[in-house]
Amino acid sequence: MIKKTFLFPGQGAQYVGMGKKLCEKYDIVKKTFDEADEALGFSLSDLCFNGDIVELTKTQNAQPAILTVSVAMFRVLLEKNIIPDMMVGHSLGEISALTCADALPFADAVCLARKRGELMQEAVPQGEGAMAAIMTRDIDMLKQLCEEFSSQGKGIVSIANYNSHTQQVISGNANAVNNVVEKLKQDNIQTKLLNVSGPFHCMLMKPAADKFREVLASCNFNELKYPILANVTAMPYAGVSDIKDNLTAQIFNPVRWTESMTYLKKYMTSYCVEVGPGRVLKNMMKTNVSDIPVYAFDTEEDKLYECVENSFIPFVSRAMGIAVATKNTNWDDDLYRSGVIEPYNEMKALQFNIENEGRKATEDEMKETIKLLLKIFATKGTPIEEQKNRLEELFADSGQQVFFKNFDMNSITV
Repeated sequence: MIKKTFLFPGQGAQYVGMGKKLCEKYDIVKKTFDEADEALGFSLSDLCFNGDIVELTKTQNAQPAILTVSVAMFRVLLEKNIIPDMMVGHSLGEISALTCADALPFADAVCLARKRGELMQEAVPQGEGAMAAIMTRDIDMLKQLCEEFSSQGKGIVSIANYNSHTQQVISGNANAVNNVVEKLKQDNIQTKLLNVSGPFHCMLMKPAADKFREVLASCNFNELKYPILANVTAMPYAGVSDIKDNLTAQIFNPVRWTESMTYLKKYMTSYCVEVGPGRVLKNMMKTNVSDIPVYAFDTEEDKLYECVENSFIPFVSRAMGIAVATKNTNWDDDLYRSGVIEPYNEMKALQFNIENEGRKATEDEMKETIKLLLKIFATKGTPIEEQKNRLEELFADSGQQVFFKNFDMNSITV
């Protein structure tokens, strides 16, 4: 079974012009930006398309902007019948993922992202905090160094992002971060101070997290439509009850991205789609799990569609495979012939005609295939729950999840 994971970027992915071409190309993207403009009470679309990069990079602007672009892209993917099996977002991207999983309405989410940005911006005065990327695999060494400088009483510093096997990000008071950076430079370890407006994902953000929890208390969340990995645990959400705690803890705890990508490998992800501006997460994946392909929607839309088209199994062929693989509990030869062999041969003839004419199965042909498959299930004595699971597998592997999203087995007369 093809498994697709959607990756949602966080702050730092923004750039002036993001979403503009998509807005001109897809009505659903324009509608999404219109929703954001109305919810926020100002033209976020103009800021994204034509604004000043300094203004766009301000945390309270960047967060709702990136979320809006991500949701707009996600909606395009749904229209293209590209459905995720798993989702994970980097920092702010986790809220984007939750929004796309229908945990909260988009209008609420974009306001929540702006409020989150405001609280994080207010938590530490401008210039008193800093973040730096450290190119090292030695996490224990980096942790120890951060603890040493934090214990000197000149500020705190800690690991904020475990981004890849070779890149970690530290965050804290500017003096403490700079001290760690200088020490690492002496040891010939590559470092880079980041152009950010605050020291995110460290204890300096605890006041912002406490205030954000109060904001979350007034929000009503829905059960998740798709599985999502949480930043603070690198494990799937157990349910809607996790949302408020995870989003609060995430603000002052490190993003466990490397572990999340390792989870995707164990989950047997076939390929990932970066749903948001830029290709930061695609680049990170190269050093995390290089054998999982990643398509950045922002820059590789056509290549993604080609991959999706090639990954789907023809509908009738997949149904035939499922028919053969389903266990039989009926040993009556006559019933087996009329209820299994004959409908299977009908599918075989149908697929031959489709291939011979060089086309895809029509709506009527897909419905006829389901009818034949249900007849085989009934004859083999397949339990109803297994029948439902097998049909979901058929729809997913053939790329027909959207077409059959409201499918009712009882609507087919066998």
